[in-house]
Amino acid sequence: MNAPIKTSCYHCRTSNSEHVLKDYVFVYQIQGAIQMYDAKETLLFGEGSFYLGVKNKVARFVKIPPEKGEYRAISLTFSEQLLQEFSREYGYVSSRRVDTAPLLVLPDHPLYHNFIASLQAYSFLADTTDETLVKLKLKEALLVLLKIQPELKDILFDFAEPYKIDLASFMEQNFRFNLPLTTFAYLTGRSISAFKRDFEKLYHCPPAKWLQEKRLDAAYFLLKEKKQKPTQVYEAVGFKDFSHFSFVFKKHFGLNPSSV
Repeated sequence: MNAPIKTSCYHCRTSNSEHVLKDYVFVYQIQGAIQMYDAKETLLFGEGSFYLGVKNKVARFVKIPPEKGEYRAISLTFSEQLLQEFSREYGYVSSRRVDTAPLLVLPDHPLYHNFIASLQAYSFLADTTDETLVKLKLKEALLVLLKIQPELKDILFDFAEPYKIDLASFMEQNFRFNLPLTTFAYLTGRSISAFKRDFEKLYHCPPAKWLQEKRLDAAYFLLKEKKQKPTQVYEAVGFKDFSHFSFVFKKHFGLNPSSV
C-alpha cells in the first residue's frame, strides 16, 4: 500500500504512460517538472508548482528531472475514506458535479508554502505507523486547500461513481490511451458487459478490434504527415510494445513502419 504522504525522487526522465488516479492527490513540485497529456492538451508543471491530481481521470505523465539534478515532488493522497470522514466532521458536501482536467493548477499561496514547510518536521511520516499523525496532516492539507479555494469542495466531496457518458465522444478522444477495457467501461459509467454491448451497437465491431485499427491509422498519420519516427509513434498512439506494433502495422498496411 502506498504511503499517503511521500516524497518521490528520480534521477532519470520517466514515463508512467497511461495512468488513472484512484484518489485525489495534492502535490508540490520541489525540483524538476511533470508533463501531462490528457488527449486535449499538454501541460508542464515546473519547479515550485502546486497542483491537485483528480481521481478517475486518464492522462499520460512524464517526470522530468532538472539537468544534473533529480526530480523531486512531495504528494499527499486523500483516500475516499478520509474524505468521507472529513465531510462528516466539517460539513463539506459537493453541491454539483464538476468536469475537470486530470491535474488542476493551484495558486502560489503563502499558506501552501507554510504547510509544505511544516512537513519537514514530519519527514518520517512516509514510514511511520502512527496513523493519527498522518491523518492530522492530511486533514490540515484539506483545510488549507478549502481555505484558499472553497470551490474545491464540489470536486473533493463528490463521492458518486462515474456516470454514463457519451461513448463515441469519450472513445474518439481517448483511444490513444492503452487502458484495459474494464477501465474504459468504468470511466464511461458502464459495466463491462454494457460497455461491449453499447460499443458494438455504435461501431459494429468489438472494442479491441476498433482500438487497434484506430491506433494504427493514427500511427500512419504521424509517420506519413508528421514525419515522426516509429520509436516516437508507437507509445503515443497506445501500443506498449514496439515489436508488437511493428508486427500488426505490417500486417494491416503491408509495409514496415520505417517504410512509410
